[in-house]
Amino acid sequence: MENILSAAEEILGTAVRVESHRDWAIFWCPFHNDSSRKGEGGHPNFGVNIASGYWKCLRCGATGGSLNALRAKLGQGWKPDVSGPSPTRPKKPPTQVQLLDEAVSEARSIVQRSPAWSYLARRGVSSYTALAYGLGYGIPVPSVHREIIDAANQSLMLRHDGTWLWAGGVVYADPPTHPAVMNVRYIPEEQLPQGTRNFKPKKNHRTWGVRIQPLGSWRIRPSTRTVIVLEGLFDMLITAQKIHQLGREADTAAVYTNGASPSAKMNQWFSRHPEFDYVLLSDPDPAGEEWADTLSTCIRSGGAQVCAFKPPDTLDPDEAILNGWWPSIL
Repeated sequence: MENILSAAEEILGTAVRVESHRDWAIFWCPFHNDSSRKGEGGHPNFGVNIASGYWKCLRCGATGGSLNALRAKLGQGWKPDVSGPSPTRPKKPPTQVQLLDEAVSEARSIVQRSPAWSYLARRGVSSYTALAYGLGYGIPVPSVHREIIDAANQSLMLRHDGTWLWAGGVVYADPPTHPAVMNVRYIPEEQLPQGTRNFKPKKNHRTWGVRIQPLGSWRIRPSTRTVIVLEGLFDMLITAQKIHQLGREADTAAVYTNGASPSAKMNQWFSRHPEFDYVLLSDPDPAGEEWADTLSTCIRSGGAQVCAFKPPDTLDPDEAILNGWWPSIL
């Protein structure tokens, strides 16, 4: 949610208010006279769902499924209006997820004895892949030094009662040491121990840190020629597993954007790395199509080649690959 809010504010300027209890950030609408602070009754009408990236205006009806679609509709030359007083709200403290190696190590040390191990197996993730990517299990209260707890608190990863927000999830640190990003995919509630079920949030994944490049790019080698790009963690893991099975790890790598609305810095990364051939595997929904269109534009602007594929039978990429599908170009 923090990443989507930051990306929305890069496009629209500072939010007028953030309604965290219902996952909405409210802005002045850029598509009608809200932009000159003349909205209905003098109130902002434009909302961005900070859990999904969906946006809409309650007055003019503008709507879209992702922040990529919002950027495209506004055009490259659009800038947020700064006339009139700008609302201010406290800035988030700078993230310190890069200091959490000790906590991540503990999460990894118990993963094979945790609910994450059987969940990963059900999702088709092999033991080799889980260990190669350093996956861990979110411990509600890891046994770590005080300074690690302080770093987690600074990174907004702790609840008021001291439990960690990654509790009950598969933990992925990117890169594996001194991570810039912590990504957690929560295990379905019915697959968790009784005492852990209370920690599971409504959303099935969450991210902390700063996304400045596609996640998984630490696996890119000097010999890499092809980069396969996906939206989600499990899509990336299953794709990387297939690359390993094919013996293609020397020249092919899988990365993911952590959702359908990559940050502006992540989009810039794609435009600044024309040395690779890119293959995009999109999710089977409108947001996935917008994701593929936006990334293709970024990649081509840097001079690289890109091909986009949608898996058959409306399957997500990980499901399709596990069912035997693989893009013909690969």
